[in-house]
Amino acid sequence: MKKLIFCCLVVLMGACKDKDKEVDPENNFAAEFVGNYYTLYIDGQILSEHTWDVERLDNNRLKIAYTQNRSTTISGQNVPILTQKWNLTNVTTTSGDQFSINETVDVEQSSGAALKQKVVGVGTKVINASGVQQINIEMALTNTATGVEEKLPYLEFKKK
Repeated sequence: MKKLIFCCLVVLMGACKDKDKEVDPENNFAAEFVGNYYTLYIDGQILSEHTWDVERLDNNRLKIAYTQNRSTTISGQNVPILTQKWNLTNVTTTSGDQFSINETVDVEQSSGAALKQKVVGVGTKVINASGVQQINIEMALTNTATGVEEKLPYLEFKKK
């Protein structure tokens, strides 16, 4: 009888110990990135204006509405070339200062042409010398129909 009581006591103590364990809360880094960001990139005669509207969708998951407007100057006049919009809905935060993009999306284009691209990149949040939050990133865009990859230049998106 003593052995049975001792075994039951050991089992109960083990169950109580597990119950008392603290559960580590899941870190939620998504809120660290929420906001509107902007950058300009000039390549020869082409001006590319990039904007990001970043929203929190869930714990460690972001939505980025990414717009790129390309234009050039002809005879002193700004002439639009192409506007593209990516609706990225599965951006994953990996820490308080990094997120990763790896998804395929339909790109909305001002030309009306159909385009599906895989977007890949890792963004890093920093505070720049002016004290403004920014996200630094290099991205690759791959046309899913042709396999042609375009590597975007290193970009610094400053928070508005």
